[in-house]
Amino acid sequence: MQCALAVSLAGLLLACGMPPEAMAEWKLVREEDFRTATALDPAFWAVETGFHRNQEDQYYTASNISLGQGFLRIEARRESVPNAAWRAGAGNWRQARKASRYTSGSLHTRQSFRYGRFEVVARSPGGAGTWPAIWLLHESAGVYGEIDIYEAVGKHPDTVFAGVHYGRQPNTRQHKSGSVQVPGLDSGWHTHAVEWTPQRITVTVDGRTVLEFDPELAVAGGTDPLRQPMQLRINLALGGTWGGAIDDSRLPAHFDIASVRIWRWDGETSAPAVRWGR
Repeated sequence: MQCALAVSLAGLLLACGMPPEAMAEWKLVREEDFRTATALDPAFWAVETGFHRNQEDQYYTASNISLGQGFLRIEARRESVPNAAWRAGAGNWRQARKASRYTSGSLHTRQSFRYGRFEVVARSPGGAGTWPAIWLLHESAGVYGEIDIYEAVGKHPDTVFAGVHYGRQPNTRQHKSGSVQVPGLDSGWHTHAVEWTPQRITVTVDGRTVLEFDPELAVAGGTDPLRQPMQLRINLALGGTWGGAIDDSRLPAHFDIASVRIWRWDGETSAPAVRWGR
């Protein structure tokens, strides 16, 4: 029976134009099915708190992330909360705000991954000022690499964005992006994925290519930023440098996640496996 199954599978792969050895390129190493989960795995996921990026308006809290109804929900709300990092007279925007008028949620993997296929099934919010994102990040001394699997902003309805960002300093970073139209983006579930190998980065939504990029193009000054171990991040921002003005009438806004799947790249011996731990 096992031999017959293997022969049938090989025949199916050949019929689809894929050699049987293609099956060996990806190995599922993590599956989060939030349709049945009752709690986040604290050994795998970390939750952010406070102000973090892009001068965004939301303050991240753990209470804005919940599980139930068959998905993980990140909720952005209009509510006032004190800023635990506030310092009188501080020049840093994260410390200068005494309080926030908005809250939302952000989580990331504790582990870092180097190459793989990352797939997230999600349902996005709509409304001006919303900025949901699914992305990979490496940030260390002198090296910054980011792969945006999915971003959307309410001021550009029905548009899915993907991108890569790399460089030593924020003011000299290079950017490459792509986008596709997805009618009814905020009314249904969509599959956002990236296949990341040493030779290519391919980002898709529902199987449609949004962006393709060669990591070699990011190599400069002795750094290789898009071939470094990265954490997977999922968040719902409000406002900030890209989100823009917030439509309070559309709040609370919800970014729902049905599942997260991560495959390791095994296509060639030079590709390092997933690195568990940081």
